[in-house]
Amino acid sequence: MRRAMIAVVSAAALAFSGPAVADEIEDSIEEALGAYRNKDFSAAKQALDYASQLIAQKNAEGLSSALPEPLAGWKAEEVETQDAAAAMFGGIRAARTYEKGDLNVKVQIMGDSPLLATWMPMLGNSAVAAAMGKMTRIGKRRALQTKDGQVIMVVGNRFLVMIDGSASMEDKTAYAAAIDFDHLETL
Repeated sequence: MRRAMIAVVSAAALAFSGPAVADEIEDSIEEALGAYRNKDFSAAKQALDYASQLIAQKNAEGLSSALPEPLAGWKAEEVETQDAAAAMFGGIRAARTYEKGDLNVKVQIMGDSPLLATWMPMLGNSAVAAAMGKMTRIGKRRALQTKDGQVIMVVGNRFLVMIDGSASMEDKTAYAAAIDFDHLETL
């Protein structure tokens, strides 16, 4: 009976004490704080940059859940998150390629990116948008179908959605309609 009681108390103590090891983000922030306190500003910045990159990766993983499942007859590749392009342009990114025979559709969602500042005024200006392609609606959202065969949308003034590939515009708009926009707007 005494051993059982000790086991229960030990298990409860472990459960309420939190994780035994802090996660990698917390470790990096703690490392930065220690370096800052020691006036090693270069090391502090490197550790904070690393923590920031890890946080961006977690955000990109949240984006991936907004990507659609493959439509009937299509296969999907693994989701790509936070690649070199996203790191170069800033922000977060999740993308997935869908294939059906020789056809493909690539859906990319970028968030907190400087590219968004470029696209928002263009999509908001009817004359500029008309010069680039055709404005349309996908569900209740405005989208640009470019002359190059892309579908471009801005969601919640925070996310840039770009859909391209060798498939028809009908297939691309079907994938656009299948994005979980409600989830995106909660991120």
